Amino acid sequence: MRADGIRDTEQALDEITVYGSAVNAPKETRSVTVIDRQAILNAPTNSLIDLLSREANVTLRSFTGHDKFGGIDIRGMGDTFSSNVLILVDGMRLNAPDLSGADLSTLSLGQIERIEIVRGNGGVQYGDGAVGGVVNIVTRKAKQTRAELYSSYGSFDTWDTRVNAGAQMQTVQATLNAAHYQTAGYRDNTFLDKNQLSSHLGWRPNDNVSLGADFRIHDDEYGLAGPVDAGAIDHAKLRRQASTPFGGGETHDYAGGLSGSVNWGRLGETQVNLAYRYRDNPYETANYWSPDQASVLPWNNTFKHGEVDVRHQFHADFGKIAQDWKLGYYRREGTALRREIGHYVPDQSALKQAEFNNQSGFLQTSWYLPGNWTASAGYRRDTLSLQRHADQYQHRCTYSPVFPFPPISCADQWTTVSRANQDWRSDAADAGLSWDITGEWTWYGSYGLGYRNPNPEELVLAADDLRPQRSKNWESGLRWHSAQGDQASLGWFRMVNQAEIYYDNAVNRNYARDTLRRGVELQGRYHPADALTLSGNFSYIDARFEDSGLRMPLVPELKGQVGLLWHADDRLSLSLSAEYVGRRNNGATLTPPDQYPRLRAYQKVDIKAFYQLAGAEISAGINNLFNAFYETSAYGGAFYPMPERQFYLGVTYAFSTSGDKP
Repeated sequence: MRADGIRDTEQALDEITVYGSAVNAPKETRSVTVIDRQAILNAPTNSLIDLLSREANVTLRSFTGHDKFGGIDIRGMGDTFSSNVLILVDGMRLNAPDLSGADLSTLSLGQIERIEIVRGNGGVQYGDGAVGGVVNIVTRKAKQTRAELYSSYGSFDTWDTRVNAGAQMQTVQATLNAAHYQTAGYRDNTFLDKNQLSSHLGWRPNDNVSLGADFRIHDDEYGLAGPVDAGAIDHAKLRRQASTPFGGGETHDYAGGLSGSVNWGRLGETQVNLAYRYRDNPYETANYWSPDQASVLPWNNTFKHGEVDVRHQFHADFGKIAQDWKLGYYRREGTALRREIGHYVPDQSALKQAEFNNQSGFLQTSWYLPGNWTASAGYRRDTLSLQRHADQYQHRCTYSPVFPFPPISCADQWTTVSRANQDWRSDAADAGLSWDITGEWTWYGSYGLGYRNPNPEELVLAADDLRPQRSKNWESGLRWHSAQGDQASLGWFRMVNQAEIYYDNAVNRNYARDTLRRGVELQGRYHPADALTLSGNFSYIDARFEDSGLRMPLVPELKGQVGLLWHADDRLSLSLSAEYVGRRNNGATLTPPDQYPRLRAYQKVDIKAFYQLAGAEISAGINNLFNAFYETSAYGGAFYPMPERQFYLGVTYAFSTSGDKP
């Protein structure tokens, strides 16, 4: 869009931030995608997971059709994507310490400045769970004094309202983001009603010192529709029915943090992040095709944890060789609790709790060598301690010692049924090279070792010998960029996971044999004219169980996307995205033969138009333009349909203050 509109001016994509430090993307030794604020605004979508899933080898996974219980899989992790893909918000973990992964519904597009997708092993830089890749979401900070109001209405009685305000005053900056979202949902009982509030307060007394405080509040209520039988997924009416019409729950998620950095001059810069998070998730489930509310069962998941992240980076020169060094310490400590079937139902209610302490330290360096070569290497040591126990509310009786042994007294009481401790050590290491061939062309290559620890929820139902999984990742590729902003990249990777953790329909255990994933990724952006931008990506992945050759469940072999952005004139712009996702094995296909119905390939087209009028922008979009029937999750004969064609109309208005920075 034109710079005089309410949209931000476009950012260059040659830098990414990792815990607040700038990294030159052309020198990165892994596949990297940066989605800046302008690209977020231009994208023909109103969903965060839909936006992310359009990138190469990033696949949508959803059970509801909206961001609640939705996520993204990077490089074919399959059904364990929630524990093998790490999501960060301003460098701090959004992933929960259980199987629920990262709740992306706690974020709105309006509060996001930039999204960085780093594919492949990130164990040294990010630690536990950075196996398939890492997504770092950078939230908006005040660059000027202004406020922005957005409101939209769409299909399924969907309202989306956001207020974003920021103030910049000499040494102080403040931002406030508030959002309300409600929808009846595509299917029966897939409603979602959420409210969220986030704020940042920053103080920079001089060029060398900065301090910040953040908090985020999210509350929601939602319905759980359950799956649809495979025989009904092609029926327009039956695919929208709920098999669990009384299931649902609510989420109360609160997070806060303090951050600071000090620049010591030649001694480098120190960054400190402190964070605390609490989430309570009471919910109710019902039996498949339950006819009434009598079979609804109450559950509750709660966790709380604190984090400390300390990093120091400095620059050094060894003769003609410049070096960057970074060392850090990370600690996360907390409790995860799961309450099953209410509080006090004799012989049914259960309480499962785990206390965890995860600590790690790392060292990473980059050396800038003659001939435009850059070499990097790093190492991390991680320790995890878990203390877990399971209690059950039981009906216990005391019996007479005299035949016929009648009960003397009975009482209901909590009884410990199991207790266990685990201690693990894991290591991550990586080494990489990049070569700036001509200034426009860059080659890169890397090798990395990563790991993923079992989380407390997996240990509730676990084989006795469950242990952390290890990964090996090889990667190489070429990048090209022009002075006009055109870009292209081609990458190849090979990942081998040892002792990969999976659920065998009874307990969580490690695969006895290695799993193999290998593939290619092609991405590009081209400006054939000043008013026209073309973009696209293509990815291929071969994900298999190495012992049987069976393809990993829920991983598409082929995936592609093309996009178009056209500035028709100074006021009107149009954007389009067309996506293809190939066939996938059923989520229940863990051993041969392949006996369950596969998920079909699908094509989806989304469009969006923007029109600027008197300081406001009017946007209108259609998702799934050609009304495709498709699913992203299925287990046996139980399928989870995604929404058909849907519309939305929104208005954005920005209130500026005189003296704003351009």
